[in-house]
Amino acid sequence: MGESLPIAGKYVTDALKAQFKDTIDQLISDMGRVITLYFEPTASGCSNCGIGPNGKSNGIYNSSNPFTLNGRYNRAFPTGGICPICRGTNKIFTASTQQYTALIGRSPKDIDYEAVGGIPENIYSTKMQVVAYEDLKRAKFAMIDGEKCVRIQDPVKTGLSDLRYTKCWWRKED
Repeated sequence: MGESLPIAGKYVTDALKAQFKDTIDQLISDMGRVITLYFEPTASGCSNCGIGPNGKSNGIYNSSNPFTLNGRYNRAFPTGGICPICRGTNKIFTASTQQYTALIGRSPKDIDYEAVGGIPENIYSTKMQVVAYEDLKRAKFAMIDGEKCVRIQDPVKTGLSDLRYTKCWWRKED
């Protein structure tokens, strides 16, 4: 049994697709708000102390530290003491964040609240450019309107046949 579909291209024309793209881009630009995505911190070796045979600090101040004296990553300490920067671990953890402009919806209508275990007042949806897709997948949490939120579903690519945007759902943490 064959399908009886309308003629392709009759309603969703290239002009309509361009208008849709321009409209959504303008909405994100005009009404979007900045959200910050937080990722797993990255570890690097401490430049303030030397590394010992066990992979931890050797308890000796590194006088060739490239950072300025008494700067954030350069604090002299007595030999045999504990490095004030890495606390003897020889690891410095750096927080990693990225900001995006997104349309933010509260209590979105396109999510099953029972499936995600939330109530409408705690749920946010975000819509942004698709360049954020991979970052959304690896984000540990986000700050949305000053609220810490955790992702409750993987992001979804959306658009009018071109998948130019990504949508993601979040739950506010109490």
